Amino acid sequence: MPPRMKFGIFLAPFHWLGENPTLGLERDLETVQWLDHLGYDEAWIGEHHSAGW
Repeated sequence: MPPRMKFGIFLAPFHWLGENPTLGLERDLETVQWLDHLGYDEAWIGEHHSAGW
């Protein structure tokens, strides 16, 4: 039997200006937990060093 296809996701680091960064990160981590529950194999979260903080 051939190996199963693996699935992953890239989450862009887009958070609204003025949003609490901790809340944005917690929301991203909650999304990753759901993806794990759904059987995804990996998740990547990008870095964005030029955001309008």
